[in-house]
Amino acid sequence: MPLTTPLFDRPRPLVLAHRGLPARAPENTLASFRMALEAGADAIETDLRLTADGAIVCLHDATLDRTTDRTGAVAEMELAEVREAVVIESEHGKFAAGDLLGHVPTLGELLELVPPAVGLALELKAAGFADERHARRLVEAIAARIATGSVMLLSFEAALLWAVRAVAPEVWIGEVSEWQPHPEFDGNGVGTTPQAMLANPDYMLEARERDLWVCPLDPRPDERLAWYLELGVDAVLTDDAAATRFALLALRGGPRP
Repeated sequence: MPLTTPLFDRPRPLVLAHRGLPARAPENTLASFRMALEAGADAIETDLRLTADGAIVCLHDATLDRTTDRTGAVAEMELAEVREAVVIESEHGKFAAGDLLGHVPTLGELLELVPPAVGLALELKAAGFADERHARRLVEAIAARIATGSVMLLSFEAALLWAVRAVAPEVWIGEVSEWQPHPEFDGNGVGTTPQAMLANPDYMLEARERDLWVCPLDPRPDERLAWYLELGVDAVLTDDAAATRFALLALRGGPRP
């Protein structure tokens, strides 16, 4: 099922902002997502987890330990507890306590922030999405995006994708893997490391034969962009959407953004 909205008619590869703009702001925060939008990203990529009371939040890790001033497993906390945590990822600065932009955002907040013209790539991290209740809650939240073809569901766990597909047969799904030199997924898209792609000279040919959309699992892609352009990948993941957009324009001989 191809993505056919005007967004996906843009020149390939699309620029997918990995967790927002983590090269310049703490990952998976509203501030980071907003910076990615300002950088002109074609789509925002983020990770989805479930709280103990079934809320869907944007967080990569299973715990709050690495990126916030709190500790503990998100799946064992209610949303109100998770919201008390403040992101303190020191590599990219620190948010002041009480600043909403520095809290773990919900999927609802992300949907409010990202305009319809910008795509969403949502990676399912929580095993709970295999439960029909949670799969249905996710589908209900992104129903408008599914209808316009502007959302992609991604996961390293294909079973989670198929659980959501069982609720919404029309939803676009893509499997991500650390090492899969043969694109054999029966869904819509695939993503693996450049090393795995390099191991199979026919990777793109095999993907096209299966009508699969391709985005390398490579959040720092700039030194490989010329190769990706030659291969004809559909999107590139990046920690710095601004720098990657500029590099792509330079390779194409276009003006500076």
